[in-house]
Amino acid sequence: MKSETPAKMAKKNEVGLGNQSTLTKIDKLRELNVGAIIPLPQLVAVGDQSSGKSSVLESVTGFSFPRAAGLCTRYATQITCRRAATRRIFISIIPRPNADEQTKKRLLDFKHELPKMDDEELINIFEEANIAMGIRISKTNTNDGRSAFSQDILKIEICGPDQDHLTVIDVPGIFRVATPGLTSESDIVLVENMVKSYMNDRRTIILAIVPCNVDLATQEILKLAETADPSGARTMGVLTKPDLATEEASKDTIRDLVLGNGSNLKLGYHIVKNRGADDHHSTLSERFDAEEAFFMDSAWSSIADHCGITSLKLRLRGLLMNISKQEIPHVKTDVEQRLHACKAKLEAMGPARASEQSQRLYLAKLASRFQEVTGAALNGYYASDKLFKTDPGLKLVTKIMKLNENFSNTFRDRGHKLEFGPEWTNDEKEERSVRSKVAARLPFEIPTANYPELLDILQENDYDCPLSSEISIMGQIKDVYASSRGPELGTFGGTVLAAVFGEQSEKWEPLVLSHTSKAIVLVHDYIFELLTKLCPEEQVREQLWDVLLIDKLCDAYRRAMAQAQFLLRIECGGRPTTFNHYFNATLQRKRAERMVEALEDLTIELQGHEGEAYVNIEDIKNHAKDKDNTQHVCEDILDALMSYYKVSRKRFVDVICQQVILHFLLEGEESPLKVMGSDTVMSLTEDQLELIAGEDVESKQQRMALERQKKSLEAALKVLRA
Repeated sequence: MKSETPAKMAKKNEVGLGNQSTLTKIDKLRELNVGAIIPLPQLVAVGDQSSGKSSVLESVTGFSFPRAAGLCTRYATQITCRRAATRRIFISIIPRPNADEQTKKRLLDFKHELPKMDDEELINIFEEANIAMGIRISKTNTNDGRSAFSQDILKIEICGPDQDHLTVIDVPGIFRVATPGLTSESDIVLVENMVKSYMNDRRTIILAIVPCNVDLATQEILKLAETADPSGARTMGVLTKPDLATEEASKDTIRDLVLGNGSNLKLGYHIVKNRGADDHHSTLSERFDAEEAFFMDSAWSSIADHCGITSLKLRLRGLLMNISKQEIPHVKTDVEQRLHACKAKLEAMGPARASEQSQRLYLAKLASRFQEVTGAALNGYYASDKLFKTDPGLKLVTKIMKLNENFSNTFRDRGHKLEFGPEWTNDEKEERSVRSKVAARLPFEIPTANYPELLDILQENDYDCPLSSEISIMGQIKDVYASSRGPELGTFGGTVLAAVFGEQSEKWEPLVLSHTSKAIVLVHDYIFELLTKLCPEEQVREQLWDVLLIDKLCDAYRRAMAQAQFLLRIECGGRPTTFNHYFNATLQRKRAERMVEALEDLTIELQGHEGEAYVNIEDIKNHAKDKDNTQHVCEDILDALMSYYKVSRKRFVDVICQQVILHFLLEGEESPLKVMGSDTVMSLTEDQLELIAGEDVESKQQRMALERQKKSLEAALKVLRA
């Protein structure tokens, strides 16, 4: 792969390199810890310990890391070069994202300014930084509570008239063997995960530092880079220590890599020469001269454009500028989205709840919102609240109306124990033949199993109403009459009708109790799901549910079930009673139908009235059908039963739906939907408020973290809009 020459790169990026605002914005975002929230465009140097990484960074940035053992290897280091009129070095600490306020203040107070590089003074500053971050660098006092590594970031800013803007992040080198008393096996994993977290950021240019004198196929850092960047689009290999690759075969392998043979890295490889292990005194200028002389050897002439620190610095500045200009609009979008999400979470949590007043206000607002949504759910005003669009399961009244409709249809089609037979009126037969085609299945589930707290309240919740039996109802009536008749002649006592009605309506009880149970589950599920939506804090929701609501809800459900049982006792266990004129009209019609049936054999046709049947009035006077007393009375009982059953059924279905469902479960003053109301909140004691709405430690920490994140993102947005 043939990359651009340094000269072409310089020309291409001349304008970009002169424009510092984009890179400055990215640096300010990193200082605000926004990089811990969203990926930022950055160059990250990664490599094994002793890979030559520190030497490369020193040559690229001009910053000489102190040579003291244990320094500058225990945390990420952000090195920024910036053009300025005065040469200064600023050293500070960017606190880890989850630092508490006290720790954050202490770390932000760590600030040092130097006029020039001074190795001895830098050693002192780095030692202070280790202490401030709580890092253990000695093999003694291993139980002092300090860690071997930190998630804080050491920021080094180098300003001067000869500096071009460049920011590189150095992360601790990967190691495989723990140092007793200093590092542990867990530290090995911690460092590897830290390195991976930087490499996985989609806006990170990975600088994989690898020595020339090792087998590249075995280098773990390259494997990690390939995992983080499978396409190789944002990984650049930097080969160090070429002077140790003395064999020609090694040099050939290196040249092939740099030329793009056998490598999938789109950004290619670059070679730099490190200072020697014993070189502690040479200046940067002397090292550049030594490197330039080394690469003048004919062995490197074919890849001269990819050799040396000077061309590497130019290449890195171009890469950083390109990815920054390309990604900064997306960074702005990400910041806006995360800020919106952060504000939404804080809004959902409500204001801080440390006092009784704030706790009561929080619950009062929750109750008000609950009643607002419930009012819309009961009236079908679904367009008034976006909750119904995001969660259609909250359309309570629609479910209840469908449940009532299915109940009414099932009651009409299957509620009677025995089929009435051919005596059933023609209008009733027609009504049933049309409507019975409507599917009795509900278009939604009744989640009874989700709420074990209702098991001692629900009854007949699994009842599946069977079809009416084809056994002769007249036989049933005769049996009841034979066992219950009184001394009446040609008629029957009131208890007989009550007895046959009780037999015919014995499925009413399981039908009603099953219907009421289903309605209770729907209401209970609605309340639970709505609370889950309106109160995302699990601790508050659980306390609210267990301490305040569940007992009151169950009491309301028991009242509804008791009313259903009361109505059953009145309708099915009492004396058949109605003042509805429809009963008498139906009864008279049935008696007339029986008379017409009996007179059919006496009909005649008159001349000129073809197709019309007439009966002589004298024949009617003299007609008498041979029936015994029992047959006659039982036919009267059947006529009365059919007439009364229809009136009772229609009345009873309406009363159950109106009183039990609509009043006791939905709209009445003691409805379970009214339990989560302002009156309930205002009646809570101080201890109850603290138990329900008081913030636990986890919630307080979450709120603080969200507040910190919100503050950082708002500051970041100001930087991006500037």
